[in-house]
This record gives sequence, structure tokens and C-alpha cells, in this order.
Amino acid sequence: MTERNIRPFVQTCNSKSRLNKPDYSSDNHKKKMKQRFLDKDWWKNTTGATAGTIIGIILTFGTTFYIENRNKAEMARKTVMITLHNLDSAIDTMEMLLQELQRRDSLFTRVCSLMPDKYEQMGNDSLILFVNTFGSHRMNITDNTAESIFSNSFEVWQYLDDEKVIGRIGNCYSILHACYEQYNKIQNLRMDAFRAYWYQYPPTDYPNPKEAFLALIQRNDVRYVLSVHNTVVRLLERTYGIMHRLNERNKQVLGIPQEELDEIGNLLEQNSYDLSGKESK
Repeated sequence: MTERNIRPFVQTCNSKSRLNKPDYSSDNHKKKMKQRFLDKDWWKNTTGATAGTIIGIILTFGTTFYIENRNKAEMARKTVMITLHNLDSAIDTMEMLLQELQRRDSLFTRVCSLMPDKYEQMGNDSLILFVNTFGSHRMNITDNTAESIFSNSFEVWQYLDDEKVIGRIGNCYSILHACYEQYNKIQNLRMDAFRAYWYQYPPTDYPNPKEAFLALIQRNDVRYVLSVHNTVVRLLERTYGIMHRLNERNKQVLGIPQEELDEIGNLLEQNSYDLSGKESK
């Protein structure tokens, strides 16, 4: 092929290449892009896909967040119920201990009023009762689990959302600790005095109740216990009354009936374990 024939062929190929190459700067291309931008179907498909993705994300994380919050709120409510039941039980126990102290204090006050020369009016049975009552011992077991959970649970405080209720619950536990401290203090003083009396001579070693009684009541440590016993009882009566009113106020504000708290107590007792390690039925 001659040079003259090759040159028209190259020019023809170059012309075809320029025809097949899209011209992005042309008005025709701009019109096509404008038509696509104004295409309603395209916008519907794009918007639908985007909205579906967003809704899916919201449903996934929103449902998980809702379930977690609902579980936290339910757990916080159960913790509040257990806390109030624990306070109820502790206050009832303190009331029982206080009544026991009051009965013992009535006997002590009666004996002290007849000392030193009228004590024989009580008779031997009353003298023996005084010695046995002074030496009686009670073992108490306290459970601080509910208090510990309440004190360290931010979710419970959020659920209550009432600083007055939270403050009253905290005050109830503080007063309860103070009551137990005073109760244990007077109990330890009494038992230390009786133990020293018993180590010297047991009550049964004396020839008669009168001598056993006089040997006990004439001790200085016993007389000290008798002198402060009534003061401790009066203090516990006042503090117990304050604690009881605070707890009842909390139940009223939270709208929790006593029957519901009793059901919580029954459920806890049903799920408790006996000393043999077998679950109670």
C-alpha cells in the first residue's frame, strides 16, 4: 500500500475514534445528567434504599437499647423491693429486740426500786428470775446484702429518681446500725458482768436464791449495767420510732403495698436453703 493510501486510512480511523469517545463537555451530556437528577424513579429507589438502611439501624440498636433499659429498670425495681423488704424485716427484728429489752428493763427497775432492804418482798422465784434474766443471751444474725447492693447500684438511684426517698432509705440503715450498736453495747456489758459473776461462783453453788441474788446485784459492774439500761431502752424507743416512720413514708411515696413486700419475703423464703444444703420446698 502506497503512502498516499495509508494517510487517508489513518485519518479515517482517527475520525471514528473521536466519534466513539464521549464528550463530557458537550451539552448533550449535561442534559442527560440533568434528566437523571430529575428522574423520580431514580430518587424513589435511592431514597427507599437509604431509608431502609437507616430504619434497619434504628430498629436494631433502638430495640437493643430498649430491651437493655427495660431489663435494667426491672432489675432496679426488684432491688428496691428487696431493699424495702430487708428494711421491713430488720425493723421488725429490732422491734422484737426492743420489746425484749423493755420486759427486762421492767424487771430491773422493779428490783432496783426494792433495794437495798425490800428485795425479799419478791420471793425466791422472782430472785431466781432476776438472776436468769440478767444472764440470758441471744444470738442475732444480720444480712447486709440488700444494703450493699442498694448503696452501690447507680441504676437503682436512677430508677427511684427521688433524692428524698434515697435519703430516707440511707437514714433508715444509718439509724438501724446505731440501734444495733447500742443494743449490742448494753448486751455485751451485761454478759461481761454476768460472766465475771459466774466465774467467781456459779448461781447453783450458792445455798439459796437470796445469796445468789445478792452476790450478783452487789457487784459494781452489775450495778453499772442496771444504771444505764433504762437510758439505752429509752434511746432505742425514740430512734426506732423515727426509723419506722421513715420506712413507712417511703412505701407510701413509692406506692408499694405491704402485701407486695410480704410476697417478696415469701418468695425469698421459698428459695432459701436449709442447714443440710438442700433447697427448701
